[in-house]
Amino acid sequence: MTETRRIQLHLGKCIEDLDKLYNVPDLKSKRATLLCKTAQKLFESAEEARAKGDEEYSYVYYMKYLRVIAFISKDKEYLKDKNYFNNMLGPKNPNKAIDAAEKLKISLIERYAKEQKAKRLMDIQENELIKQKIDENRKKAMDTIAAEPPPPTGLPGPDEVTIKSDQLYTILKNGKLKVMILDARPGKDYINSHINHPACISVPEECISPGQSANVLEQNLPSASRPVWAERASSELIVMLDWSSTTVIPGKPLHLLKTILLKWDIKVQYSRQPVALWGGYEDWLLKYPAFTTNPQAIPPSQDIMLDDMLGEIDYPNWSDLNPTPAVSRPISSEPVIDRASKSAAVELYAERSRNMQHILEQQELIADTSLTLEMQRIEAEQDWEKIRQQGETEHRDELRAMYQLREQEIISQLMQLENKQFDMEQENQSLREKLEDYQRREREEAAKLAESIARSHLAPSADNEAVATAREREAAARDVEAKRARIAAVTAQRVSLDRQREALETERKRKLAEAREKQKPNYKVSSDEEEPVVPSFDRSTKPAKVAPSSELRQRDFQPVWADVGRGLTGLKNLGNTCYMNSIIQCLNNTAILVTYFCNGQYLEHVNRSHSTRGAIAEELAAVVRGLWSGQYRFIATKDLRNEVGKHQRTFRGSEQQDSHEFLTILMDWLHLDLQFSIKPPLKENLGASERAWHEYTKSKESLVLRLFYGQIKSTVRCCVCATHSATYDSFSNLSLELPPHASRCTLSDCLKLYLNGETIPGWNCPNCKDKRDAVKKLDISRLPPVLVIHFKRFYLDPKEYCNAFRKRQTYIDFPLENLDMRQFSLNCPGNPVYNLYAVSNHYGSMEGGHYTAYCKSSVYGKWYKYDDHLVTEISPSEVKSSAAYILFYTSCER
Repeated sequence: MTETRRIQLHLGKCIEDLDKLYNVPDLKSKRATLLCKTAQKLFESAEEARAKGDEEYSYVYYMKYLRVIAFISKDKEYLKDKNYFNNMLGPKNPNKAIDAAEKLKISLIERYAKEQKAKRLMDIQENELIKQKIDENRKKAMDTIAAEPPPPTGLPGPDEVTIKSDQLYTILKNGKLKVMILDARPGKDYINSHINHPACISVPEECISPGQSANVLEQNLPSASRPVWAERASSELIVMLDWSSTTVIPGKPLHLLKTILLKWDIKVQYSRQPVALWGGYEDWLLKYPAFTTNPQAIPPSQDIMLDDMLGEIDYPNWSDLNPTPAVSRPISSEPVIDRASKSAAVELYAERSRNMQHILEQQELIADTSLTLEMQRIEAEQDWEKIRQQGETEHRDELRAMYQLREQEIISQLMQLENKQFDMEQENQSLREKLEDYQRREREEAAKLAESIARSHLAPSADNEAVATAREREAAARDVEAKRARIAAVTAQRVSLDRQREALETERKRKLAEAREKQKPNYKVSSDEEEPVVPSFDRSTKPAKVAPSSELRQRDFQPVWADVGRGLTGLKNLGNTCYMNSIIQCLNNTAILVTYFCNGQYLEHVNRSHSTRGAIAEELAAVVRGLWSGQYRFIATKDLRNEVGKHQRTFRGSEQQDSHEFLTILMDWLHLDLQFSIKPPLKENLGASERAWHEYTKSKESLVLRLFYGQIKSTVRCCVCATHSATYDSFSNLSLELPPHASRCTLSDCLKLYLNGETIPGWNCPNCKDKRDAVKKLDISRLPPVLVIHFKRFYLDPKEYCNAFRKRQTYIDFPLENLDMRQFSLNCPGNPVYNLYAVSNHYGSMEGGHYTAYCKSSVYGKWYKYDDHLVTEISPSEVKSSAAYILFYTSCER
C-alpha cells in the first residue's frame, strides 16, 4: 500500500500552536452516552484527516478524542457499566489513538523544524533579491538620468506653477514643443485681443465654475475652441492666463480651470501640470505687442473691475447725513489742527481695513472651496448609488470584487470630504468672530467721525481731509459688503446642494435597507438539544493543490503588479482592516525600522521563546520588504493579519478596531519578538531614572524599544508637609487629553494639559502618617528618538442611554517641523527637536469610520496619502486636519 502524501502545514508553526486547539469545554453536564457518541465522531474525523494526509487536523482530533475519553473514564455511569461503554467506544480505539497521536507528534515536530529552517533560508534569499532589485533600480535610475536629454531652454520645472512671458516667447519661437494656451479672460476680451498662436483658444471665465467636469466645460466652450481643446492630451505644455494674475489663487478662475484639468478630466493623463502666465495677458501685451491680434487693447483697471462687482448693490452715503448745525462762535484765529494725530488715525484705519480685507478674502476662498467640496460629495453619492446597483446585479466574482473595491474608495472619499468641510466651517467661524470684532470697532470709529463732521467747525483743509476719510471708509464699506454678498450667495448655493445631497443619501440608505431585508436568510431552530456539537472546520480554505515538495511557505500577498516608487505601495482592505493598514504604513515610513527589516539584520534578533515565537516580527518584515520592492501597486497583509488574530482575539474578525490599541499591542509584540541581551550596568552608578529604566528592561533590549519607548516620571507631593514620592513608567506613545469644550487647540495645549499637576484627595502620606490632599505631577524623564503622540478623541458620553462613545472633532494645530520638547521634559539626553513624518487619521464616528495615513517619504521628501490600496501625493498644507489621531515625530536624520 502506497503511503498517503502529506499536505502542507497550515494550522500552526510549532507543536505548541496545535496544543492550544485541542482543549474541550466543560463536560460535567453531559451524559456518558452522549460523550461516547461525540468521542466516536472525533475518532472518525481523526482517521479521515489522517487518510487525507492532514497530519495537523488528525493530531488535534486524536487529542480531543483522548481528552473526552479521559473524562468518560471518571464518569459515574461509566464506572457502573464499563463493558457497555467500552463496546460503544471500540475496545482498541483508545490505544490506537494514543499510538497514532505519538507518531503524528514526532512527525509534526520534525516538519515544523524543517519548515522554520526553510523559512529562514527563504527570508535570507528574499532579502538578497530585494537588495539586488534595489541596486538594479538605482543603477537604472542613474542610467536614465545620464541618458536623459536636457530639457528645452526656458521650460518651467516640474514644481513651478507659473511661466514668465519671455520663457513662453522663447518656447513658441523655438517651435519644438506642442503648446496650448487657454485664455480664461472674459470672452469679449479674447475676441478683442489675444496671443497670436494657432493653439491659443478662449476658455471664457463665465463658463468656468466650481465642481465642473472637463466634459461639461467642453460643451460650454465657443465652437472655435473645441477642436483645439480636443487635442489637449497630446500637448506638451499647457499655459493658462487671465488679465494680470501672478499666481494661481484658490477659488479664482485659473485655479478652478487647473482643478478641472487635473482632477475632473478623467480621459486625459497630462505629461506635466498646466502653468499660469505670470502677469497674465497684460504682461504679454506690454512685452510682445507684435505677437497679439490687437496691440491697441487696453487692460481693465482695478477700479473698473471693482465698480463692475458693486454696480447692482446700493450703499448708504455719508452725504445723506443731516448734521445738526453748529452754533457759531466768534473766533480770533483759525483753529489749530493736530495733523500728527490725524495721520496716526488714518494709518490705524488703513491697517484695520487691510485686516478686514484679508479676512474677507479668506472667507471668500473658504466659501468657494466649500461649494466645490459639496459638489464633489453629490457626485460621489451618485457614483456610490450607481456602483452599488451594478455590484448587486453582477454575477462574476472578479467584477463584483472590483465594484466592492470601488465602493470602499467612494466611502473613504465621502468621509474625507465631510471632514474637510467640517474643518472649513470651524475656520470660517473663527474668521467670522474676528470680522465681527473689526466691524464693531469700525462702527465705533464711524460714529465718532460722523459726530466730528456734524459738530466741529473745521478749517477748509481739515474739512477736506475729513470728507476724504469718509469717502475712503465708504469705498471700503462697499468692498466689504460686495464680498459679503458674494460669500452669502455661494453659501446659499452650498446649503441648497447640501439638502440635495442629504436627499440622495436618505434615498440610498432606504434602498440599501430594502435590499438587505430581501437577502436575509431564514434560520431554522433545532429542537434536539442533546445532540453534541462536533468541531467543524472550513475545508474550502485548504489549498486546492498539493504544496510543492520543497515545502517553502509562500506568503499570500495577493499582489497587483505595477512599477511604482519605493515605499509607495498600498495595502488592500481585507474587510475593515483600514485601522491596521494605517498603522503599518506609518511604521513603513520609519526609516531606521525599514532599513532594519530590509537588510535582514532583524534575523539575528528573532526571539523564539516568546509566546508569538518571533512570527509577528517576521510577518511585518515580509510586508515591509514587499512595500519597498517597488513592483506592486498594492498587496494584502493576509498572513500578518492571521498571525495577529491568533494571539489577540480582538483583531481576528472583520469588525472595525481602534488603530491606537493595535499600535500599542503591536509595539509590545515587536519588542518581545526582537529582544537581545545586553550587559547589565552597575546599579550603584545609576540615577533614579536610569535605575528604573534598567529594572524595566531587565537587560533585554530591542531596536523597537530603543526607537519608540520613553519614560514618564510621576511625582506625588503632600500639600501639608511637602513630602514627595516619585515613580517611573515606560511608554511607547503619549496619550493626550483634549481641552474640553474647545473647537480648536494646539499640540502645546494638549501637552501642557497632560503634564499639569492634579490634586488627588486621600493620599497616604508616609511622613504625616495620615490621609492628605496631594498634587500629582507628570514629567517626561526620557525622550525616545521616535515620539508617537495619540489624541484621546473618543470619550464615554454619560448623557446617552447606553453610555455610548462619542468623538471629539477638535482641530489640533501641530507643527510639521521643529517640535521643541525641551519645555516638556527634564533635561533628557539626545536631540529634543522633532519633525513630523507620519499621521494616522480617523474619519467618521464610533458607529462607522475609516482610517488613512499621511506619510512623508524619506526617499522623495514629499507627503503621500495612504488610503488602503490608493497612494497619492498631497500638499504639506493638507496634513493638518481635525481627523489627525496619532502623530509620528522623529528626531533622527531621515
